[in-house]
Amino acid sequence: MVKNNRFSSYSKNTYAHAKKRLSSIEWTPYVVFHTIYHTFSNILFFFLIVSILLIALLAGFGTGYFAALVKDQPVESDAALKKALNQMAESTTVYFGTGQSLGSLNADTQRQVVNYQQINPHVVDALVATEDEYFYKHNGIVPKAFIRASAQEILGSSTSSGGSTLTQQLIKNQLLSNETSFERKAKEMLLSLRVEKSLSKQEIMSAYLNVVSFGRNTNGQNVAGIEAAARGIFGKHAKDLNIAQSAFLAGLPQNPYTYTPFLTNGSLKSDDELSYGMHRQQYVLARMLQKKKITQQQYDEAKNFNLKQSFKDRVENPADQYPFLVEEVERRAVDIMKYVLAEQDGISKQEIDDTPVLADKYRVKADQSLRNEGYTVDTTINKKIYDVMNDIKNNPNYYSVDRQVDVNGKTETLQHEVGVMLKENKTGKILAFVGGRNHEKSQNNHATQTKRSPGSTMKPLLDYAPAVEYGVITPETVLLDKKFDINGYSPENYAKKEFGEVTARIALENSFNLSTLRLYSGIQNRQPWNFLEKMHIDIPDSEKPNLSLPLGATDITLEDDVNGFSALANNGNYQESYLIDSIRSKDGKVIYQHKARPERVFSDATSYIMTDMLKGVLDTGSAYQLKGTFAYKQDWAGKTGTAQNATDSLFIGYNPSVTMGIWMGYDKPTSFDEENHYQLTLWRDIVNAVTAVSPTQMGVGQHFKQPSSVQTKKICQLTNSLQGSCDGSEPVKPTLVWTNTDLSKKTLKSHAVLSRLGIYLDSKTGDKVSAKRAVANTFFELRGVSTSAGSNTKQETPATITNVSR
Repeated sequence: MVKNNRFSSYSKNTYAHAKKRLSSIEWTPYVVFHTIYHTFSNILFFFLIVSILLIALLAGFGTGYFAALVKDQPVESDAALKKALNQMAESTTVYFGTGQSLGSLNADTQRQVVNYQQINPHVVDALVATEDEYFYKHNGIVPKAFIRASAQEILGSSTSSGGSTLTQQLIKNQLLSNETSFERKAKEMLLSLRVEKSLSKQEIMSAYLNVVSFGRNTNGQNVAGIEAAARGIFGKHAKDLNIAQSAFLAGLPQNPYTYTPFLTNGSLKSDDELSYGMHRQQYVLARMLQKKKITQQQYDEAKNFNLKQSFKDRVENPADQYPFLVEEVERRAVDIMKYVLAEQDGISKQEIDDTPVLADKYRVKADQSLRNEGYTVDTTINKKIYDVMNDIKNNPNYYSVDRQVDVNGKTETLQHEVGVMLKENKTGKILAFVGGRNHEKSQNNHATQTKRSPGSTMKPLLDYAPAVEYGVITPETVLLDKKFDINGYSPENYAKKEFGEVTARIALENSFNLSTLRLYSGIQNRQPWNFLEKMHIDIPDSEKPNLSLPLGATDITLEDDVNGFSALANNGNYQESYLIDSIRSKDGKVIYQHKARPERVFSDATSYIMTDMLKGVLDTGSAYQLKGTFAYKQDWAGKTGTAQNATDSLFIGYNPSVTMGIWMGYDKPTSFDEENHYQLTLWRDIVNAVTAVSPTQMGVGQHFKQPSSVQTKKICQLTNSLQGSCDGSEPVKPTLVWTNTDLSKKTLKSHAVLSRLGIYLDSKTGDKVSAKRAVANTFFELRGVSTSAGSNTKQETPATITNVSR
């Protein structure tokens, strides 16, 4: 109580003292001013200290919060960061073997990456003026712009000036998601600062312009990157754009599918819909003028430029001009890449081939990779030859009429189709091909994919060449062309005639069936189809025992057939045909390179002897119509082929340089007037036209050279014995022989002789030959000496046989 009284007394005294002092002060203006000044200074100082403390507290909190948001963001090296920014889906580009670009493979998004120097400066200026005016000054972020944009967002402003720099937009597109969150924004800002220190402004701009979406091109395809946009919208390279076009493209990234001028089907939008993009372009031009990126005169010219008229009507799509080629490139490239990608994962080719699930997995992976990872595919195709070949096949006069055919219970009209394959013998390169007449009507690739009967083109590969290789025959060795019946199978020649004792040369040149099958029956136990397998021509096991196999009683592709004859042309060496020469990644690394792997199939002697016989096919044989019709001197040999019931017609011809085969028929096996020799006429005209384009490639002036292993000796034609060892008075004639040729002394009753003549098919074979009868040297002589000879020089057709899959 005493203390409280004392305190109260002290307060009263203090107050009284202060009052006394104040009453004694003379309140002049000077005193009043300084009193107020010092009072407010103390108050301001107090609030400043408090503010600083609050700001420090908030900054510490913000820094801590920012650090917490970005704590999981990995710190990458400058090189890794640069690589990540430039990793983008890019279209695979395909090139002809002669260097011209075929174009890009079909992909979800078309993109061609270009460097900064390949971009028109007006595009850069327009983009900076519109999207990031401080681009060359900031270090990745602009706080003022960010705060302004954030405030507009919080306040719900109807207009937004945008708070992200181009660097931030690049980061968002390439490294982060489009998620709206403080964490993503924090990471975006942090990475932007990193990128600005690691990359130059040109590198940032180049990356951005290669990444960003520009809507759709005139084909309706999605386009990304300035080069694909320039080509797809204006038909120009990015470096060739004018100011008006540059401004239009620079305005697209803000809202690409609203501003793009094209619909998903590639058609041009209506004027009302186009107005959005046009207004955006005018705004960009105004900004460029305001920022002094262009002059008033340039602005006026660009503003009045008729942008609509400069839109591209159609971008040349390789799939439109070269549909069969593009599909074949894609198919083969995917098949190659599935093994490449599997190998990168430690999976062998054998595992892929043996495991269908794995094969499907890597096929899908390869397809996606090829369409989006910017590979470069180099093919073997000669563009000039390819174009000429496909131009010629467009002439409708080369074909039979359209036919009404039952297809799965429905009547359809099918056109007469064609497939052509041209291959370089020594390398295996596919120089050109014709997949079909019209891709819109039939997507079947009749050169590489369609399997049909090869007809009598199988005779040289499966019968005569193996017989020469085994030493069973020479060109002048006698065969027996007489009918037989084995278990109800009784084939005939094309002319429905028998020709008796004929040389192997005449039988092959004129494609006699009876003598061919009798010869085949004598070597069938040696499994001559092994030669086909060496040439990668797969024959089903169920078909191998068929006697009619040499007549084409199987289905193979035209490419298979060409490969077989190409081996004869290449001195007996099989060289795999190929269309993809190399595949490179977008950094230029070769990830696939074709390697030639020649495989010995026939001896060089057999190949030469067979070629010597097959030359006659184009002279007096089944392709005699070709004689004297070539525009250039070429050393051609070849073989015709017609399938059972005349549903397929073929001709495979070769010279020392190339082999070219042709197939004609209908997509569903249908008989037609093949006796008009459509395939021979078109084959010849293609040869003449292509040779005019590339005479050296097409073998002009080149000749087959006789190897030292081949000699000419006189033989006894019936027994195939060396002269002086004949059985009686059998005829003697000089012929080509080689080391393996069996010239031992034999009689007409020898097993080697009778098996060649067909004893396995006809037990009376020995009674049907005589050493006293003369043997014709030519088919014309044969017509004179044979009582059953016909007048038709074309003698071929596969015999009718049951239980044969065609």
